[in-house]
Amino acid sequence: MGYLVAFLPDDYLRKISQYFADLQPPYPNADQSDVAPAVLAAGQRLVMQGDPARKIPACIACHGARMTGQQPGIPGLLGLHASYVAGQMGTWRSGTRHAPAPDCMRSIAVKLTDRDITAVSTWLARQPRPADPRPAPASAERLPLSCGSQPQ
Repeated sequence: MGYLVAFLPDDYLRKISQYFADLQPPYPNADQSDVAPAVLAAGQRLVMQGDPARKIPACIACHGARMTGQQPGIPGLLGLHASYVAGQMGTWRSGTRHAPAPDCMRSIAVKLTDRDITAVSTWLARQPRPADPRPAPASAERLPLSCGSQPQ
């Protein structure tokens, strides 16, 4: 992909980026497969409260109370398949995927067990989609971890 856009002018790239950022495609339907209530409860707890004993912040602390992300660089978590979320967490945990230093997602992912990842990804995939999917605007509020992908 990088090769395709390497020679395009910055102004044109900004216009393309803004066009796609302004699109609001509909979310797919939430996953309704059978899942043990204990798995869903564990996922909800990590998403909403984190695990202070293991220094794992709540997902909503960065991705927002509506879980639709925060501008300019924190993505939303809704409308994604559980297997996709679990796969991304696995690649952060293994170091295959990374973000600008300090890589806050890697520091979280290495603390999560396989069960944690399954619980979080399953719970997120089952959540209803928000009426307004736009990410929250940038905030001056500090994130629980330093994150190279989100200026503070």
